[in-house]
Amino acid sequence: MLALVGLVVAAIAWFAFGAAPVAAAPSIQAELEAEVDVRSAITFRLDAPWTAPPPSRVSILFGLPDAPVTRRGRAAFELDDGRLTASHRWRPRGTLLPGAEIEYRFEVHGADATARTTSSTVTYIDVQLPWRTQSEGLVEFWWYAGDDGLATDAVSGIRRGLAALDEDFGLELQRRTRLVFYADGDRMRADMGRGTRAWVGGVAAARFNLIVLYASEFEWGRSTLAATIAHELTHIAIEHAIGEPPRAIPTWLHEGLATVVESAVAERFSYEDIVNAAFEANRLISLRGLTGSFPVQSSGALLAYAQSNSFVKFIINRWGESAITDILHAYRDGASQDSALRQAIGLSLNSLEAEWLATLDQSDAAPAPSAAGLTAAAAVALPLTQP
Repeated sequence: MLALVGLVVAAIAWFAFGAAPVAAAPSIQAELEAEVDVRSAITFRLDAPWTAPPPSRVSILFGLPDAPVTRRGRAAFELDDGRLTASHRWRPRGTLLPGAEIEYRFEVHGADATARTTSSTVTYIDVQLPWRTQSEGLVEFWWYAGDDGLATDAVSGIRRGLAALDEDFGLELQRRTRLVFYADGDRMRADMGRGTRAWVGGVAAARFNLIVLYASEFEWGRSTLAATIAHELTHIAIEHAIGEPPRAIPTWLHEGLATVVESAVAERFSYEDIVNAAFEANRLISLRGLTGSFPVQSSGALLAYAQSNSFVKFIINRWGESAITDILHAYRDGASQDSALRQAIGLSLNSLEAEWLATLDQSDAAPAPSAAGLTAAAAVALPLTQP
């Protein structure tokens, strides 16, 4: 079944530590290559002619393309018959998503000087799969199974999603973004790494400009796949609009806006019915509980997405699409959650929640507390349609 997916809103951990600035250095000619084991490691290799005295140390520098800092590691090296070879095996300690682009280079340290190779890039991808690629504007999408039906849906979702974002909210992609499709959900989750929940249908990682989605053969040629793509592109466009450093945008806003944009393409879930049923059963989650990560159980996550959709639609219906844009601009300028809401529409989250609840029913029902003290988290994910 088609899966809803979530967002990685914070920098991935393995790029946050051990960083070092890149300084100018003499260049050397060398052959570079990288071998990817998508579930384990990347091995970087250097092969260069070398007639100078033996180096004291060889280093590898790697990170996101065009990033101001990179990670640094020590490479094992050998000097034999006028050739210098070196290698470094990197095992990511955090989440590295399939499809991520990594830029790398080597530094060779001698007694009197340090020389550096030119940069090369490698895509962290499952090389056992026969990937195909196609581009639509700033979006490059990868897939490996099926006919052209998936590509047709991808183009439709990209065009319609970006059109809705631009026309209604003034949002657009500002950097090239990669979209990676898996036809096997279990394989996708395995490639995403240990700890990925069984109900996760993918992620969107704004720091990587990357979306990874599960789309089985059942979805090819269906409008709901195009809606999923529009949903995920919304996450990336929001983060591009907010800029660096990453801001703690509440998850209800991220996912609420994404579900509104997806619905402009196709209806995937009966969000209104889900919210109404939860309201009648007094099972709504406090909106402050939806500021960070969503519930870990798939049914609870689906309710969280439905509430976010309902709340953002309430804001749009009352104050217009421009209110959402104003809220995002306030976050971009560094405002807190309540400050952003007050600047944009003059109300705190608690006051807005009370007004929203009043539109659901005239009873005295109130949202239940969040099941666990949820705080801002690096990633959330939506459940499959059949939890």
